[in-house]
Amino acid sequence: MTKIIRSAAAGVALFAAMGLGSAAHAQVSESADARAEVLAALQLTNDADLDFGALVLNAGSAGGSVTVDSTGFRDCFGDVICGPGGTEQASTFTVTGAANTNVLVSVQDLFTNPVSLTHTGFAGSPNAEHNIELTGLDDGSFGGFFGFSGSESFNVGGTIDLDGSEVAGTYVGSFDVTVEYQ
Repeated sequence: MTKIIRSAAAGVALFAAMGLGSAAHAQVSESADARAEVLAALQLTNDADLDFGALVLNAGSAGGSVTVDSTGFRDCFGDVICGPGGTEQASTFTVTGAANTNVLVSVQDLFTNPVSLTHTGFAGSPNAEHNIELTGLDDGSFGGFFGFSGSESFNVGGTIDLDGSEVAGTYVGSFDVTVEYQ
């Protein structure tokens, strides 16, 4: 019997030496900080409107297009004649917000959300002679600002198509420009 007790005691000692007989383990913990940075909201200001300037359509004109690029340069195509210069300009915007961030600029998608410039004397008219289609927008920011300074200005140009039936007068429409942190 003494041999059995000695064998059992030796077994317990062996388990204790290997750490298998003890349920106690050392615990270690560490703390971590939680942090959030709230950025100043972006502000977008339209400083100047897109202006295609004075245009001339002769009687029986087949129409054409006019482009004012993001630098403000105007060009007329087809039967559209660029009238006296001076008022044509690209639209100018200023965006302000948190510096040292990336800001994405996007212009309205004219394919899914078309824009018509409507004759101010015939607002809401569906007739072609009272509408000019805005068919393109030229984003002078090239999509945004990477390493944003906190305040940046950029221009947006555009293209309009005339079908030749437009009556004399002023045509007005609007498009959207969106800015967001990236």
